Amino acid sequence: MGRMNRSRKRRDEMNKIKKARYEAKELIRLKKTLGLIDADGNEIMKDVSDVAQVKTAKEIKIEKKTKEEKELEHEMQEQREKGKKIKVVNENTGKEHIYNSKTLRDQFGNYPPWFKRNKTAKRLRKKDHARSRDFKQAWTTINVPL
Repeated sequence: MGRMNRSRKRRDEMNKIKKARYEAKELIRLKKTLGLIDADGNEIMKDVSDVAQVKTAKEIKIEKKTKEEKELEHEMQEQREKGKKIKVVNENTGKEHIYNSKTLRDQFGNYPPWFKRNKTAKRLRKKDHARSRDFKQAWTTINVPL
């Protein structure tokens, strides 16, 4: 058998009344914690702007967008920057190699002898992973006692 609608309606009405009463109490409690009113209930400060900075959702979106644009611009500038040219003479062959400090390649497209391809690829993978958007260190999210 189902419930009677009449009792459910009454219960909903009572819950609305209770919710309104608790909301008023909660508002007073919040104002006390912020320091807007004292223990007696007298208002100390009239403006909330003195305590906190009020922003609309639109302002927050615009700020976030500008921050992301700045980051992208910085990355694009890093990509556009050309590395310095470093001249190195090979002892065995006597040829002069001009290395680019950014790409680490010489004029022939070869890497220097100390350059290890796997090690560098591993370092770049780690860097990209850390730069990813939702990256969180495992120890900060999993093993922290509450």
